[in-house]
Amino acid sequence: MSIKQKIKHMIESYPRIIIHRHVRPDMDAIGSQYGLYLTLKENYPTKECYVVGDLNDMSYLAKMDDIPDHFYKDSLVIITDVSVEKLISDKRYELAKDLIIIDHHQNDTDLNNVSIFYKDPTFASAAEMIVDLIQTFGWRVSPEAATYLYGGMVTDTGRFLYLNNPSKTFELASYITRFNPAVQEFYDYIYTETLQKRLTKNLFSTFEMTEHGVAYRKNDQSLIEKSGLEFQSISRGMVNQMAGIKEIPIWANFTEDVENKLIVGEFRARGITIVDIAKKYGGGGHNNACGASLKNWDEVDLVLKDLDERAKTHGKNTQ
Repeated sequence: MSIKQKIKHMIESYPRIIIHRHVRPDMDAIGSQYGLYLTLKENYPTKECYVVGDLNDMSYLAKMDDIPDHFYKDSLVIITDVSVEKLISDKRYELAKDLIIIDHHQNDTDLNNVSIFYKDPTFASAAEMIVDLIQTFGWRVSPEAATYLYGGMVTDTGRFLYLNNPSKTFELASYITRFNPAVQEFYDYIYTETLQKRLTKNLFSTFEMTEHGVAYRKNDQSLIEKSGLEFQSISRGMVNQMAGIKEIPIWANFTEDVENKLIVGEFRARGITIVDIAKKYGGGGHNNACGASLKNWDEVDLVLKDLDERAKTHGKNTQ
């Protein structure tokens, strides 16, 4: 039995399924989680299906369920778009009877008692993995589910700029659009912002550079408060303010998380693998788009030193 068939068999074996994903979700986390949730409800209407976790400005129209702990007893939990324990939103997955992880990142899992670990970095997004399962099993898909899944694919590829396997990604994107996703409405939501937010971005328009062309920003708590933006809109939302500059092969955004006493780093590169550097500091992600939660600003400087060395070695090949 293939791993996909094992996933289907386990889904069909449980009357109650609870779907998790990572904290501070991006649209791929929401899209894969909510798209799978809606698809399971469509195809298995007698099952109880729930979604849990935090929400933010990148959550589109998704709503999470408030469920008691005892719902996890004898239930199946599916975790999408993450396999690292400290990044999972809502730790109650530990109470479930069986656990499936569906993730496209490079990281191995550090969770115990995982029943099925479906990891495949050849997919450009977790949403793409869900679409592939849908196509494999011939599941019905509502326009709402298609919207979330298409949205996850679009955003995690940077509007199809970052692709691991272009032919597979475009084939699956074409497949999911057969189910009439609300493409324009989604684009209006994700790529349109208020004038105030656009003007606020000027606070993040400048950056510093290392000796070998690594651009970076350090966003402390005072700047976060001044901007009036939520954390995710700064941490992940501002990293690509430094993208698309010929002389800059690697760029990084570091944002102070006072509540959790961390510095959240987002790292990006053009044509250079940097995920090993993220993993060195307990993070992970994709070859060219990754991140890590750092202990303090001193550790930030160590990351910058490693990124600068990588740019020195490989940066000239990307210009």
